[in-house]
Amino acid sequence: MMRIIIGVLLLLFVQYAIAQEDKEISSQVKIEHLPIPNEQGQLFYLQRDPDSNTIVYALNSDNGAINEDNPVSAYWIRYSENGQKKDLSFIQRSMAYGIRHKMTAPDTFELHIQAYKPLLITLAPHPQTGKYQATVQMKNKKIILDRIFVRIKGGSFFKPNVQYIEIFGRNMENHRKVSHRFSP
Repeated sequence: MMRIIIGVLLLLFVQYAIAQEDKEISSQVKIEHLPIPNEQGQLFYLQRDPDSNTIVYALNSDNGAINEDNPVSAYWIRYSENGQKKDLSFIQRSMAYGIRHKMTAPDTFELHIQAYKPLLITLAPHPQTGKYQATVQMKNKKIILDRIFVRIKGGSFFKPNVQYIEIFGRNMENHRKVSHRFSP
């Protein structure tokens, strides 16, 4: 009798695990179906599993002058809630999607996203247009950053299992679209 109970419990556990795996797979978004925001002052944006909600990183300026104390503002566009804009929560700002900055030269800032500090983003005016842009160095090329996508598979709220990060942008020299995928 005990073997039957253990067998039934084991079967239920396996079915539960399979159902969780199906749920996890179905919660991954298709990158090509995600909305593309076009916000005023937008530098780049970040999208991730499990939904289309997007974090926009925009230049924080007043009358054309950059706010040196807070050069980039980050906020949600909650596409799952009719496209409402919302501020990041304290935890999201301080542990995940917030930006740390440091001025490295006049009008030039070093930026780091809280959840992945090794990614160095430089914020500086374009040499010819003077318009601020965010750039990253990928494979010895300077890339104008347009988008970051984070593929998450499982984990927890405070420690998601990040499968990969993909950077999308344009080559600074020839403006061709480029992407680079890496595992953190």
